[in-house]
Amino acid sequence: MNLIYLTIGTILIAFFIILLIKGEKYDYMLESLSGDAFPFDTIYTAGLALQDFKFGKLRGKIGDQLRFDTTLFYSKKFSEFYSRIIWAQALSFTIIIVGVFFLLAAIIESMSSMLVLIGVLFGCFTCYYFLNYTKDKVSKRQDECDEEFPNAISKLALIVNSGVILRDAWEIVAEGKDGEFYDLMKLSCDDMRNGKSDVDAIHDFGVLTNSEDIKKFTSALIQSIERGGGDLPQFLVNQSSELWARKRQVMLQKGEKAAGALLMPIALMFLGVMMIVISAAMQSFSL
Repeated sequence: MNLIYLTIGTILIAFFIILLIKGEKYDYMLESLSGDAFPFDTIYTAGLALQDFKFGKLRGKIGDQLRFDTTLFYSKKFSEFYSRIIWAQALSFTIIIVGVFFLLAAIIESMSSMLVLIGVLFGCFTCYYFLNYTKDKVSKRQDECDEEFPNAISKLALIVNSGVILRDAWEIVAEGKDGEFYDLMKLSCDDMRNGKSDVDAIHDFGVLTNSEDIKKFTSALIQSIERGGGDLPQFLVNQSSELWARKRQVMLQKGEKAAGALLMPIALMFLGVMMIVISAAMQSFSL
């Protein structure tokens, strides 16, 4: 059995090295990568080289989901690039991890079966982690956008009702604070300055947040703009009131969930106190 593990491990490591050599032509694609999302990026050339083969190409549901997530997080322009990089990342780490653990299983006979199992599970977990990393970032950004949305619309309503046109008011709100939500607003401001229409820029902003509430708001805002914008001040005031009412409901629901989550620790603490009291009482009776 150890010979089988040694053979599989050697084949995987040799295959990985061949892919690294073959993938040197893709070094230029890694130069722009940075941040915690792309650790040990020098090995990604192996995954990029594997994509030259039909069986290694990014496709199917995994490809569709990855392209969707990267479109939201990195923009449509860079979606295909980052999709390929992330797929290469997942492939590279999976091959090297499984290969190393198979070699370790061949060397450490007493733990061979356990090491093979750990290697396969660790490889699968690593692949899953990298493929879902961008999706988790999009989800986290969506939560932050939902959290900041009512406050931003209140500011927007106040500024528009003071007589400022929508585009200028939008830019004032965007520049007034830092955060993921405001970064997306600033991106839409850049699009407007670069010639994109207000309607298209606001629509793209709603899409990038991936929030249903914000998408509904941007759709209604676009309809108001297309009608001439006469009802825009009152529309924003109404939206602000509705959003704050909804946020209060959400906060109350979160508070109820938090209170429910505390019941178990409180019950355990009460049980512990009761056991101490009962134990002390039994000792006094025994004396």
